[in-house]
Amino acid sequence: MRPASGGFFKVAAIVAAATVGDGVFALPFVFYKAGWLLGLFYLIVLAGFVSAAHVVYLKTLEKIGEKERLLGLAGKYFGRSGFWVGFVAIVLGLILTLVAYLILGTQFVQLAAPSVSPNVAFFVFWLFTAVPIFLNDRRVVKLELVGIACTSAIIVFIFASAWPAVIFAGIPLVNGQNFFLPFGVILFALAGWTSVEPAYESRKKSGASSDPWRALAAGSFVAALLYTMFIVGILGSTPAATPDTVSGLTSWPIWKKEIIAIFGLLAVATIYLPISHEIKNALEKDLGWNGSVSRFLILFVPLVFIGLGLRSFLTVAGIVGGAFIGAQYLLIVAVGRRALMLSAAKNFFLDLIAVVFAAAAVYEVWTFVVH
Repeated sequence: MRPASGGFFKVAAIVAAATVGDGVFALPFVFYKAGWLLGLFYLIVLAGFVSAAHVVYLKTLEKIGEKERLLGLAGKYFGRSGFWVGFVAIVLGLILTLVAYLILGTQFVQLAAPSVSPNVAFFVFWLFTAVPIFLNDRRVVKLELVGIACTSAIIVFIFASAWPAVIFAGIPLVNGQNFFLPFGVILFALAGWTSVEPAYESRKKSGASSDPWRALAAGSFVAALLYTMFIVGILGSTPAATPDTVSGLTSWPIWKKEIIAIFGLLAVATIYLPISHEIKNALEKDLGWNGSVSRFLILFVPLVFIGLGLRSFLTVAGIVGGAFIGAQYLLIVAVGRRALMLSAAKNFFLDLIAVVFAAAAVYEVWTFVVH
C-alpha cells in the first residue's frame, strides 16, 4: 500500500505544482462579471475535462513507451502538418503567455512603487526577467519551484486576511451576457498537461501499475481549490475586481500591498523563466535554431505584441487559454484516439471534450481577435 500511496501523492503534487500559476489573477474579474455560480461551474467542469485529457496523454505515453512527447506524437500520427499545428499552438501560446506575464509584472511593480510610470515599470520588469534567461536549465527548475511557492503564499495570505469577512453582495449568480467569458481564462489557469510527462517518468521509475486517474484529477482539483480560495479572498475584500486583480488593490493598507507586490514580482518573474526556456528548447531542439537567435526572439517578440496593442492581461489570458491551450488539448485528444483502443463510450466522451474545446477556441478568436 505504501508505494501506491506515495505514487498517488507524488503524481498529484506534480500536477498541482505545474498547474498553479499566475493565471489566478484573472479569475476574480471573470467570476465578478460572469457570476460566481457560473464561474464555479466552469472551474469544476474544466478541471474534470483537463483531468480526463491528462489521463489520455499519460495512457498514450505508457503505451508508446518511447521518448517522444506531444510534438513527436503529433508528427508520428499526423505527419508534418500535425507537428506544425502542435508547434505553433505550443510555442506561440507560450510566447503570448510571456506577454501576459509582462503585463502582470508591470502591475506588480506599480503596486510596489505607485509613483513609477507604466512605461518605466514595464522596462524595469522586462529587464528583471531578461538577464536570467541565460541561466542553465537546472537553475531554472529551482526558480520555478520558488514561483509556485510565492503564488501559493499569495493565495493563502489573501484568503486568510479576508476571512471571515467574505461577502458577495452585488455579484450575480449567473450573468448570461458573459456566459462564455470564463472559458479561456479558466483554461489558461488550469492548463497543466506538461505535468503529465514528469508524472509518467515518476510512475515508470517507481514501477506503479495502479490507475492514475485519481492522482491526476486530485492535482487539478487541488489547484482549483486554491484558485477558489483566492477568488473568495479577493471578492470578499475589494469593492470591485479588475481584469488583472493587482490594479484593484490600491486601496489596501501599504504593508499589505507591499507583501503582495514582493511575492507577486517573485512569482511572475520566476515562472516567466521556465516558460522562456520551454520556448528556447523548442526552437533549438525541434527546429535546430541557433541559441542566440532563439534568445533574441524570446526577449523581443513579446515586445512586438505589446507594441501592436496587446496590453490587456485578461484579453491575452483569454486568447491563450481558449485558442492555444484549447488547441493543445485538442491535439492530446486526437493523439490519444489514434494511439489507444478505447470503448465507444470513452471515444464519445473525448469527442465531447474536443467539441467543447473547439467551440470555445472559435469563440475566443471571434471575441478577442475578430471583434
